[in-house]
Amino acid sequence: MGAFWDTALALLCMLGLAFIGWWLFGLLLRPLPGREAKVVLPGRGEGENLEQLVRSFLWLRGMGLLRCPIVIADLGLTPAGWELASRITARWPEVALWPAGDLGEYISRT
Repeated sequence: MGAFWDTALALLCMLGLAFIGWWLFGLLLRPLPGREAKVVLPGRGEGENLEQLVRSFLWLRGMGLLRCPIVIADLGLTPAGWELASRITARWPEVALWPAGDLGEYISRT
């Protein structure tokens, strides 16, 4: 019975160390407060992989590793691509759709 408790304690210690390592690594990746950055995703064609890209950056935001807004730059979206990008921005308010030529205006506004 003693071997069981030794194994359980060793497993618990390993899980605790793994959690502490994961937490410290997350602190290293976390952006510094007060830095203004923006994620600009290119929107082309029918918006292939656009929702997947947005979801991946939203996942990083949910983990606390990303604090900046997400901008979809219109680089020639078709009407179907524009509709997809519009649905994405309606679903997630932290995502903005902006024409690529006017990105300077967006950056100066925020």
